Amino acid sequence: MHRVTHFVFVSAIIIAAAGALNAQGVLTFETESHDFGTIIEGEKPTFVFRFTNTGDAPLTISHVQPSCGCTAPSYSTDPVVPNDMGEITIEYNSEGRPGEFNKTINVQADDAANTFTTLRILGAVTPVNIQNGIVQGGVVFDADTHTLSDLHAGEAAAHAFKMQNLSERPVRISEARVFNDAVMVAYPDRMIFPGEIVDVEVSVARVEAALNGSGDLDIAIVLSTDDRDQPTKSLRLRGRVHGEGEVAGDVSHDH
Repeated sequence: MHRVTHFVFVSAIIIAAAGALNAQGVLTFETESHDFGTIIEGEKPTFVFRFTNTGDAPLTISHVQPSCGCTAPSYSTDPVVPNDMGEITIEYNSEGRPGEFNKTINVQADDAANTFTTLRILGAVTPVNIQNGIVQGGVVFDADTHTLSDLHAGEAAAHAFKMQNLSERPVRISEARVFNDAVMVAYPDRMIFPGEIVDVEVSVARVEAALNGSGDLDIAIVLSTDDRDQPTKSLRLRGRVHGEGEVAGDVSHDH
């Protein structure tokens, strides 16, 4: 009888040990998808994905990988014991991303039966429109002429013209022409989608290198595009270089 009791006791220990070895956490989310609905471009909405460890051992969120750099996660790496809750907060940056979006976030949990879980956020971004701008074909600029102030010899100067695609198809800038080697023009080397707002930046490393015969800054910029309504766009950047101690005039916009 004593041997039987000893055998039962040892068996119970073995079974308990096996159960401990097989114990795992289980990652159970309240929801694995969230629809932000319609948001305004530039907004950064957040959503908190809440989960419970419904297993019988602690688990740890070890890695959260979004499918896009526009999606930023924040979470705790502390162990979550059985029946406790945890959170993963997701922020979506809609700046420069008009239109519908559908992004995934891969979640990795250590010591869990379900090691990998895929979360999803979706919605639509309404673009911010340029108000009272200059329309050139299928696009609008915040201004077609800009006058720089407070220019001094030896200094750099730059200005970014805002351009929005008002058409129903993508538009691409293929070339930017200026008539001075000292002037650089930077623009997106890709398709600009309907509603999207981008920068066309005009810069001069040393303003005196770009002056005309009258000593003024007067830069004409010609953009070649595949816009069906008006392929060629025209911009102008102006300014006057002032000597030491002089006060420059106000910034003005000529429409």
